[in-house]
Amino acid sequence: MPRAKSVVKVILCVIAVFGVNIITGFAAALAFLLYLVRDDLILAAVPALFALPAVVLQPWSIVMIFVARSMFVAPLTTVVTILVYGWLNWSGRLDRAKSFLASFKMRTMFATAVGLILLAAAVAVARYKDFPALHHGLPPSVECLGLSVSDSRYYCLGRFVDSAWVWQARLTESELARLTTRFGLRAVDRSEIPDEFRRMPPYWWHPSIDGRTTVLTTPGFPLNERGPDGWFAVATWNPDDQVLHVWIKNNF
Repeated sequence: MPRAKSVVKVILCVIAVFGVNIITGFAAALAFLLYLVRDDLILAAVPALFALPAVVLQPWSIVMIFVARSMFVAPLTTVVTILVYGWLNWSGRLDRAKSFLASFKMRTMFATAVGLILLAAAVAVARYKDFPALHHGLPPSVECLGLSVSDSRYYCLGRFVDSAWVWQARLTESELARLTTRFGLRAVDRSEIPDEFRRMPPYWWHPSIDGRTTVLTTPGFPLNERGPDGWFAVATWNPDDQVLHVWIKNNF
């Protein structure tokens, strides 16, 4: 009977470690994907921090990423972990660590886990609203113009092959003319502003649109589809405060 209990305990340990490694792999992949698609290091750091303890305790998992196919990383890491920590436990080198973990109450550990999850959710919401604003200056597809702007910040809606951004800056009418000439923006009626333009995620995005607002767009702005290759934009510029708001789609 004791032998059967030991076997069951080992099996449960293997399943638990394998589950942790699956979650760790997912978190690491999510962190990489978030940085690649959203260009936001803070947002990408949230799942990365959840994966970090498992990577630190299993440094050989990094080697597995390079020597094994992705589907075999978690199983191989689990096998090595069971062998290494089984030997450490048998040799008594884990006694101090086990005593330290035993000093924590289950209620404290549960409360800590819940607190970390809520903190991660709060950070994700804050980054969705771009609080605090992460990117300042000119967005990538516009920086070649070297425009003279102030209070400039931009936010990545998504990028990979194509990219989409919203950009807010304060600039003079002469600098606005340089922008419109370079990218072929033309003046249109306010009725052509899509509703999506007013509802962008960043907390700082509040375009003021009235009778004096200049509304600009490139021909054929792809609202709900990818559209052809090229640079497209919808923009508003208020002459009272000289604030420009631009929704940019840069297709390949």
